[in-house]
Amino acid sequence: MFMILAHHFVVHNGYDAKNLPLGPERIFFQLVMQGGGKVGVVIFFTISAWFFLDKEQTIKSNFKRIWILEREVLFWSLALMAFFLVFDRADFGIKMIARSIAPTIMGLWWYVTAYATFLALLPFLSKGLRALGKHTHYALAITVLAIWGLTSFIPGTFGLSDNVFGFIYLFILISAYKWYMKPFTLKQIWLMTGIGLGFFLLYTCASIVLSLFGIDEGIYITGPFRLPVIMVGFGMFLLFDRLSFHNRIINRIAQSAFAVYLITDHPTTRTLLWKHLFVLKDLCQQPLAILWILGILLAIYIACILIDFVRQGLFVVTVDRNRGHWFELAWNKASEWAIKLTQSIAKA
Repeated sequence: MFMILAHHFVVHNGYDAKNLPLGPERIFFQLVMQGGGKVGVVIFFTISAWFFLDKEQTIKSNFKRIWILEREVLFWSLALMAFFLVFDRADFGIKMIARSIAPTIMGLWWYVTAYATFLALLPFLSKGLRALGKHTHYALAITVLAIWGLTSFIPGTFGLSDNVFGFIYLFILISAYKWYMKPFTLKQIWLMTGIGLGFFLLYTCASIVLSLFGIDEGIYITGPFRLPVIMVGFGMFLLFDRLSFHNRIINRIAQSAFAVYLITDHPTTRTLLWKHLFVLKDLCQQPLAILWILGILLAIYIACILIDFVRQGLFVVTVDRNRGHWFELAWNKASEWAIKLTQSIAKA
């Protein structure tokens, strides 16, 4: 999540990193921070997908996940709306109010909307992939790699943007690995990760050469769901999956990691943070600019975690007292209506 936060600092900043003089700082911002954010998305999604593959997915269980997710999303959407309506109305119009009232449907946060859609489709996707069997699943994985993997190296070809299809693409690959493949050895994991990083460096060198000729297009390979990004992200996940340790502090902080994204990537917060308070051009004038910026991002991360601890405390004494109770009531009522509707159609 810290990698994602650093990515947002670069891509949403009021000053484009490509306008900086060509040098180590600019390369760090574009390669490590901007590219690292896409790797972070792959890791963040893989953590969920990996454990989905261990048990059967049902329509009810996944809609319950969406329900529980929506509670946190709606809380931060309304809380941030209230904050900005009181303290900074300039960037909060009627459209933003509408999006804040229905954040998932209105796509206030792309990840939330794409992930909720993926959860709704997951029971069918999981059963369909299981029904394909090993060889057809492999064929599907090779096909999507050919369509979206190999072509991702070629500028100008179509690719996957930040949406649900990217998650489906990743799930096809991850499930093929976990269900049917022999686990990679440590050497194989390092090799996959190293090859991915090698392409990052190769395209960085190409970007530098183009910049010398006045063509500043950024580092192409750091785009969403590019194959090198997946190789590095999945490789990092597998490296940590080999470790076995438990830490209560890490687990406690991890419960609020998603809140860091919701708070900092809200459109109005994003404008406030990256276009008014922490502008890249101003921060680069500081000595040890990179360390200074990373320190600011860490402080923002910690502040968001602490704020979300308050939200968790409120949930403990309110909606979490009987977690999922309202969902069960709504699901049972919807099931009754569905049965009556089916019976009435059958009679007709």
